[in-house]
Amino acid sequence: MQTINIWHKHHIHWRKIILAVFLFCPAFVFSQRNVMENDLKFARKPYHFGIHLAAGLGDFKIKQNELFASSDSILSIKSKYGMSFEIGALMSFHINKYVELRTIPSFVFAQKQIVYDYADLTTKELKPALSQIYFDLPLEIKVKSEPLKDIKLYLIAGLKYGYDIGGNFKDRKKPGIPKQSAHDFGVNYGAGIEIHFPLFILSPEFRVYNSVINIHKQDNTIPESRFIKGLYNRSYTFSLNFEG
Repeated sequence: MQTINIWHKHHIHWRKIILAVFLFCPAFVFSQRNVMENDLKFARKPYHFGIHLAAGLGDFKIKQNELFASSDSILSIKSKYGMSFEIGALMSFHINKYVELRTIPSFVFAQKQIVYDYADLTTKELKPALSQIYFDLPLEIKVKSEPLKDIKLYLIAGLKYGYDIGGNFKDRKKPGIPKQSAHDFGVNYGAGIEIHFPLFILSPEFRVYNSVINIHKQDNTIPESRFIKGLYNRSYTFSLNFEG
């Protein structure tokens, strides 16, 4: 009787394992099918579209000039991180199964802060923070991996042009705020994950941007501006792209 009971217990246990395998297999096949169906759908057309939403942090890379080095009135000029938000549309052109050429025209709303430390131990921080509204137009290469279940990893790199449409705002003309050029240009790079669903692809992505041109416009009527040689935008952004 003891042998029969042991066999009966193992028999029930194996039935549970077999049942779990049969339940798991359809889920695995379905997730693989999501990737294959999306790949086939994209292969049948040369491009696809999407929606881009993002938030991040941004500041300035600041370069001082020779006057700053010889000044005994100001000790440092620093930039503090501020929040930014983006909304835009994604357009991606399929070069092959692994490579896409894409652009994401977006509106970027950002705030940045400049802090001046003086020799008399006082600190001046711009109030309110310096506001920027850019229309960004990047051009990027996206390189994707082979699928792992319903996920693909990818890298992106490219160039971005930005036009500052907030240059005439009142808070940009207050005393002590350095004047800026409306045009910006720099380098984008980052990484992300494609998560394939039956009807769309969700792509969480992290990007870094570094400007390569000086947006500072010299104005000697602004005392602090006399010490700045260059202002360069930079940002760190997390985005969600909904593609289909």
